[in-house]
Amino acid sequence: MKRPYQITAVFLFLFSVFVAYESYKLRYYTPLGPGPGFFPFWLSLVLAALSVAMFYQATFKESEPMPDDFFDSKLGYLRALAICGAWVWATAFLKPLGYRFTMMVFFPFLLLTLGRVRWYTIILFTVLGSVGGYWVFTRVLRVVLPLGPFDGLFEPIDDFLESFISIFGK
Repeated sequence: MKRPYQITAVFLFLFSVFVAYESYKLRYYTPLGPGPGFFPFWLSLVLAALSVAMFYQATFKESEPMPDDFFDSKLGYLRALAICGAWVWATAFLKPLGYRFTMMVFFPFLLLTLGRVRWYTIILFTVLGSVGGYWVFTRVLRVVLPLGPFDGLFEPIDDFLESFISIFGK
């Protein structure tokens, strides 16, 4: 198992160098406090340190043998490919379809792809991730999320949330 950990550590280190380089292009500090380059820079340093520690442990520490089921079945690879496809789909359609509708499709697909998830868990995560996430980002954090052609369908839910919050917010 040494070689897979060493390869992973090298890729993580190279990724941390890339993130550090890209964060160097951003402002590190602004008059209001940390700038957009502050957190990526420090996270890249932490990732670099962890990847060096991982490489050291994989190279100089005692290694366990590779398990028999290290390489998964075809179903596992298809699930991983479907999850990556779902991320690409969500990234591509976030602007044209809007945040809430994209997440209403993305979350159930993702949870069904993982398998063995109860229907009420799928509904809960879909509603919390799309409607609740939209409300937190737009109302609390004041982040502008993309709106799409189907956002009119969510107006009754928005009105309900606003009235619910106004009742308990006093």
